[in-house]
Amino acid sequence: MAKVSKKELIIKHSRKSFSQLGYELTCLESVAKECGITKPAIYYHFKDKATLYRAVVCPEFTALAQKIEECTQTGSAVERLNAYIHTFGEFLISSPDFSAIFAREIANGSKTIPDECIEQLSLTIKQLINILNTGVSEGVFEEESPFLVQMMIVTPLISCHTTKPLRKRIAIFAKNEAVFLEPEFENIIESLSKKIIKGLQC
Repeated sequence: MAKVSKKELIIKHSRKSFSQLGYELTCLESVAKECGITKPAIYYHFKDKATLYRAVVCPEFTALAQKIEECTQTGSAVERLNAYIHTFGEFLISSPDFSAIFAREIANGSKTIPDECIEQLSLTIKQLINILNTGVSEGVFEEESPFLVQMMIVTPLISCHTTKPLRKRIAIFAKNEAVFLEPEFENIIESLSKKIIKGLQC
């Protein structure tokens, strides 16, 4: 197994802190303690918390944009939109910390999200716009606001992760309904895709 560099270690622990506490409450002293290093050691690699935050979140937004670009190039508008929704969902499954950070950014008005991340997110939205416009041209989709469609996709997927502790508490009281309250995330993606596509179809 390859040795993890100090820089990678800082990113790993700060990602966890940003996802659990948010940008404002993340403390570099605590991150340093988790890493087993001093706070000046963090500043050796990152000049400030904002720089560290960019190092954590921007690669995630870039990777998401690239995956969506790769997976939505071919097929009909329906097939491409299905691929878009599944790719978005599967990315959130593979990156739960990113999912939590994304949820916090949405909740606080994206006040701390770097411009580089917004640029990558705009590429993702452009791809969705292209898919929807193609669907309208093909006569299979009705015209709809791309941002509304994006919210219909992102909000349930993000909420699936962020409401897990709440669902666990509800399950304690629901007892025999616990299975119903904790569906598989993959099933949620498929169900969501079908509902959104059905809602857009002419």
